[in-house]
Amino acid sequence: MNPIQRIPLEGLFNTRDLGGIETMDGYRVRPRRLIRSGQLYHMTENDKKVLSDEYGLKSIVDFRTLDEQAEKPDPHIEGATHISNPILQTMTAGITHDDTSEKMTLEEATLAMKEHGVDPSFYMQKLYEDIITSDYSLKQYAQFFRILAGQEEGATLWHCSAGKDRVGMGTAMLLYTLDVDMDTIIDDYMMTDAFLKDEVELILKRLSAAITDPGQIESLRICMGVKENYIKRVFQIMEETSGSIRQFLKDRIGLSESLADTLKALYLE
Repeated sequence: MNPIQRIPLEGLFNTRDLGGIETMDGYRVRPRRLIRSGQLYHMTENDKKVLSDEYGLKSIVDFRTLDEQAEKPDPHIEGATHISNPILQTMTAGITHDDTSEKMTLEEATLAMKEHGVDPSFYMQKLYEDIITSDYSLKQYAQFFRILAGQEEGATLWHCSAGKDRVGMGTAMLLYTLDVDMDTIIDDYMMTDAFLKDEVELILKRLSAAITDPGQIESLRICMGVKENYIKRVFQIMEETSGSIRQFLKDRIGLSESLADTLKALYLE
């Protein structure tokens, strides 16, 4: 059974070390090298110390839009370099939810879904489809893998706002490249719901004071979570586009056999 480890931090609830995850050919992801996360804005001084001292954090790859980065900049962590690598060019309702202006956008989106009879799960899946078919987003994911290939020591942390969609897709592609089986990839993706449950319920409780329609609250809950079919649809599109997932990663994201071998050498043991 593959471990899915949440790093016990005080202000961050969806920060995970991928270390220990097994590949199909018997290797494991090296501990304290690859960290996926949600936003870092609420981290405490103790959290900084844990990531710096215990994990040897060297690089932070920020998947958020430039507007998100400006509104809630990453705290400085001694010894770590911040790398801006936005996966989306503009803020998108359902992809982020930790920011006041974005909450308003999400509320408007769920209201529009109700008025037009659009299922929120369908809306979220369409967002995933848009990302994996976007030349801009694919170029940014390609840059992410090049960054990882240059990190010879210490930990690299990548994050968006919630650590569920942009990070979820990037992590799934990384684990696939490292030859992790699909069930484990999906398990890791789905664990976001467990780690964010309390935070999501807190947000919904706050919003329920202004939103009296229980249907809209439920739509918000769906937009703030993940579903297995979202990430499965991403891999399905890869296969439909290029004949196989691996060929898509090679053709559209530049994950050549040589680059994949470099990542395996750096991050597997």
